[in-house]
Amino acid sequence: MTNKKLASAVLTSLIITSLAGTPVLAAPVTTTSTSTTSASTVRLSFNDVSSDYWGIRHISKLALEGVIQGVADGIYDPEKAVSQQDVLIMATRMMGLQSEVDSLTSETVFPDFMLVDKYARNYVAVALQKGLISTADEKLRSSGAPKGEIWGQKKATREWVAEVVIRAIGKASMASNLAGSASSFTDKNQISTATLGFVNAAVALKIVDGFEDGSFQPRGAVTRAQMATFLSRSQKNLTTLPDRAVKGYMTSLTSGSIAIMDGNGNTSTYKLSPNTKFFGTADDKAISSKDLQETYEVSLVQVNGTAYYVEILNDELHMDVHEGQLLKLNLTTMKVTLDDFESYDLASDVSVTDVDGRGLSLGDIIKGSTIQIRKSQLVESDKYTSIVVKQIPVNKTSVGEIQALDKNAMQLSMLEASSGEVETFGFSSNVIATLADTTLITVDSIHIGDTLEYTVKNSEIVKIVVKKQADVGTTVEGSFKQLSDDKSTILINKTSGKTVDAYELSNNTRVVISGLANASIYDLTVGDQLKLDVLNNKVTKITVTNRSIENVSFAKIIDYSDSSKILTVTDSEGNPNAYKLNDDLTINYAGTILPFSSFNGIFTRGKFVDIQVSNKNVKQIQLSSQLDGALTQLNVQTNDVTIKTSSGQSLTFKLNSNTTVELANKPGSTFADLKVGDNISLILSFDQSTITKIVTSQTAVFKTILLNPNLKQVTVLDSANKTFSVALDGVPIVKGDGSTGTIADFAIEDYVKLSFKGLAVTQAEVITPVRGKVTAVNAASGSLTVQDFTGKSQVVNAGSKYDVTLNGGTSWSFSSIKVGDRVQVMKGAADGTMHIQVAIASKREVDSYSSSLGQFYVKAAGAGDQTTYNVFSRVYAHKGTTVVSPSAFVSGEQVTIYVLDNKIVEIEK
Repeated sequence: MTNKKLASAVLTSLIITSLAGTPVLAAPVTTTSTSTTSASTVRLSFNDVSSDYWGIRHISKLALEGVIQGVADGIYDPEKAVSQQDVLIMATRMMGLQSEVDSLTSETVFPDFMLVDKYARNYVAVALQKGLISTADEKLRSSGAPKGEIWGQKKATREWVAEVVIRAIGKASMASNLAGSASSFTDKNQISTATLGFVNAAVALKIVDGFEDGSFQPRGAVTRAQMATFLSRSQKNLTTLPDRAVKGYMTSLTSGSIAIMDGNGNTSTYKLSPNTKFFGTADDKAISSKDLQETYEVSLVQVNGTAYYVEILNDELHMDVHEGQLLKLNLTTMKVTLDDFESYDLASDVSVTDVDGRGLSLGDIIKGSTIQIRKSQLVESDKYTSIVVKQIPVNKTSVGEIQALDKNAMQLSMLEASSGEVETFGFSSNVIATLADTTLITVDSIHIGDTLEYTVKNSEIVKIVVKKQADVGTTVEGSFKQLSDDKSTILINKTSGKTVDAYELSNNTRVVISGLANASIYDLTVGDQLKLDVLNNKVTKITVTNRSIENVSFAKIIDYSDSSKILTVTDSEGNPNAYKLNDDLTINYAGTILPFSSFNGIFTRGKFVDIQVSNKNVKQIQLSSQLDGALTQLNVQTNDVTIKTSSGQSLTFKLNSNTTVELANKPGSTFADLKVGDNISLILSFDQSTITKIVTSQTAVFKTILLNPNLKQVTVLDSANKTFSVALDGVPIVKGDGSTGTIADFAIEDYVKLSFKGLAVTQAEVITPVRGKVTAVNAASGSLTVQDFTGKSQVVNAGSKYDVTLNGGTSWSFSSIKVGDRVQVMKGAADGTMHIQVAIASKREVDSYSSSLGQFYVKAAGAGDQTTYNVFSRVYAHKGTTVVSPSAFVSGEQVTIYVLDNKIVEIEK
């Protein structure tokens, strides 16, 4: 990456770590006034910094502290270079010197080489008094400065800022000790001797770092966002914090408050706002309040008793912790007995919360609850000061859908229908499981996606009733034995388990025999090795694995003996073959089935034929009407076309004067559209002497835009965003499971796989993507459990060929998918790749909805935010579990939108 690219990618920051965080709370120092942040000012957002801006954590923190302000109302200007006078304003405020700045009554007079703007005079004067800079050093630095340059307005350099901040945090002696240490930066010779020690100190304290190329760029300008980051990360070394900052050990945390004990043992409690943000030590991404533990060393920023910013300084736990099941709680003696049969003393003011920090009372704790008792090691006491109720005994009967089933650990996770929440319970080997008709079953008979009525006693499932079974697919292998008389059941000799087993056929069971188009159950032969795809105990597909149909194309008849019924041919490679014909042979002539007696008069020596062979028996024969292969030569001057067949043989044919060209799905094609290497079909004249047409084939997936059932017509969008209409009258339509479909099975904004031969559509396959919420992820097996917008769950196996993208754009990994994500999953056309799109989710404030335009409008949260979204025609809009129209959301409501294929597919409140 070049230095120029580094600059544009924020790696020019003094801190090159990639940052992300939460909404900005305030803006940096103004360059137009001397106003200070009032004691009650809390800025929770501002316009030109987005919620995912890299430096938002540090900008938020320093703005709350009153260290930095905005250049104008709600404007931050983070990428603007910071001036030297603004650096000193920020640094003095961080040091808590605002009162000294305000108390200066006389106007400081600065030397001519050190002029500053009026609003910055007192700050620069205090900075001089405190030794952050010196007139002697600045005079030396200003020698040779351009005429007319104002010292205060000069862009602050990286090495100059390092010196100021190291002095501000009281580490000048450390810099002095490191002044003689060599720097490891590649441009170390460009670091001035006077600042080398300060740069080394800043690096040692992990306040500043270099660039990917190993340079430091000491003379590089510092942006306002970078300056905020620089100061924020240096604060851990401050001996005196800004007025609004508090540091200490967290003693308690509830959903509404946080308590901090300082170094003298004094405890203060602060309210928490819904906008309070929490940060850890690993990176600059916001964390959950649940990640904080009692006795962690933390720092917070509060305004009028409410903490808006909390960060972990040290995550070392100073606690004695015991966890177990509550056997007894004596409120008189304030003793608690756990299932280790030990009794523990409780403090009179013991705090009680649930796992989410919500306050409880001692009387709320039920016998049998799983609790955690805690005692701080920071105070001398034998009594436990806090209790966290991790789980209370559950006794209920509910209905829900299985989200995860671990038979080894004997745990079941259910999506409870009434609450819409996932809950997990254990079950014993004695659990009673039945179908809805009370038929007893085992746990092995239930699957992810099944709808159950489950009874819980003391947090353990004791009874299961299967109300509705999910679509569960299995594969069975064996050899074909026979079909039942009514052809509704197939019997196979299984390779494992039962010797013979019977399976019911679905209404449209698909049969696949390699080489045989449109195979049916009547093409099965006793002894065929089969693989059965079984969905909900019915066979949907039968694949013959040990036998294929050999199609001998374009074979030339050498001889036929009517007495012996032996046909001799040379195949497309010129190899001779002999076949004995049977009376049950199917003879196809120009689309007409003829009796065997007609064979000798039509299929004469020199004719080219297509022969279908199974187990060395000829099943069907017809005159060759086309030949497939790769185009190797096309000469319109000599009227020659040459193709290479799949067997490797090159064959040349003559074009006639009326030969036409049909490229797949491209009207008006000509010879010029053909390219060497194209896979083509040559359509022969009736006498097989010339080529009448050259045709190409294609299969691709298109998005459905419009449907006209009366005309049996569908309008689609291709990958180049071009629309066209396709007539499907007489075209075979199949559904994803291989069964026969109709045009009524298509849906707008879903997909169709169209197979073209020339301009003709030979097949249309309905593709309905799986869209919904991920409720389980198994990265090891490459499977997802997805609950669609109707509440139905389906297990999707990605297989060995898949790709994962964010809204169809940025590439993701399968392991990046997590429970709660919204996804769209469908199989591609050519190679069967499984395409998984993960929705972009964002919390937004509603503006309005236009039903006529199908557009949803939200309010901007920052500069450049998208505010207009197209809405999926079958969008899942809901408030809790109640399905509503998009128009039900009113201006000002907070919602989460999920965007797939650049359209909102779900609106959640």
